[in-house]
Amino acid sequence: MRQTYARVDLGAFSHNIQAVRQAIGKDVMLMAVVKADAYGHGLCRMAERAEKDGVDYLAVALAEEGLALRKAGITLPILVLAGLSEESTDMAVEAGLTLTVFTKDHLRFAESSSKKHHKPALAHIKLDTGMNRIGVKSRGELKSLLQTAKGLKNVRITGAFTHFACADAVSADHTLEQFKRFNALAEELPDGLLLHASGTSALLRFPETRLNMVRAGIALYGYSPVSTTADLKPVLSWFAEITHIKTAQKGEYVSYGATIHLQRDTRIATLAVGYGDGYNRGLSNKASVLVGGVRCPVLGRVCMDQIMADITDAGDVQIGDKAVLLGQSGGERIDALDLADMLNTIPYEVLLSITSRVPRIYED
Repeated sequence: MRQTYARVDLGAFSHNIQAVRQAIGKDVMLMAVVKADAYGHGLCRMAERAEKDGVDYLAVALAEEGLALRKAGITLPILVLAGLSEESTDMAVEAGLTLTVFTKDHLRFAESSSKKHHKPALAHIKLDTGMNRIGVKSRGELKSLLQTAKGLKNVRITGAFTHFACADAVSADHTLEQFKRFNALAEELPDGLLLHASGTSALLRFPETRLNMVRAGIALYGYSPVSTTADLKPVLSWFAEITHIKTAQKGEYVSYGATIHLQRDTRIATLAVGYGDGYNRGLSNKASVLVGGVRCPVLGRVCMDQIMADITDAGDVQIGDKAVLLGQSGGERIDALDLADMLNTIPYEVLLSITSRVPRIYED
């Protein structure tokens, strides 16, 4: 019943999985990152499609996300990317999730939970090679952690990974230095582990960093932070219905704060979407929407539940017509990168900001 909705193109998602597969080659495993509600696209539906399309691993940020996937019937290996509390570790081990560990407490929590649930605790070690966020930073620290793990009967270290800070930067120096540090630390690791360092930017830009698995995030949803020949298609489109049309005279103002002074008689459409739906207030007087293939500027401040747009040049527009906020109309397109540039942010945030009160409609 909502007059704004997002359309999620599962076929485009599958296409992007294959595009990434083609880029990395058949010998590199693919981990699909579905954390944060699959970047706003819908956690379980996107994970189900990823599993159907043959990805090797899933990644989430929270034990709760992994548990939701298990309840939905997902059987793929699932890595929880963050270090967990004792309570969250217990939840993760019970659900058969793979833990991220980088302290002895993490190992102790894992051993205790594995005994409780009578199942092994699987874990990847996080190595800090320059992010200074989480992870083991020195050889000595890593040796000590591995020695502790060796004494535990129920904890199985199955992988190790790092995170690049600047893989999308103009200079490659920082990324290559981090990769050098990772390789130096990896000399201390036992043989046969899954090793992964590359997210979207690195897997597309630095083939040498792909190791035996990569983590594809934003690429699967149709966007690349770096120049690439990979054929990626945006997965999500966003629409809002026109609920009212009026004509305002030259010299009048529009919306809160009277921030725009009309320079001509203007036909104005009111759309059923606002910052309560995730259409950022910072887009006021900056963005456009597409109506019948025509770019129509957003007029005045974005309200909580409504925005206004100038449809003077859009032809025969009627109440009930749909405006495109993200997506294609005629020969025009607005994507998350366009809005991100206006907001001085990144497409990730634009997609994640679309709130849960915007229904997602899945199409193949």
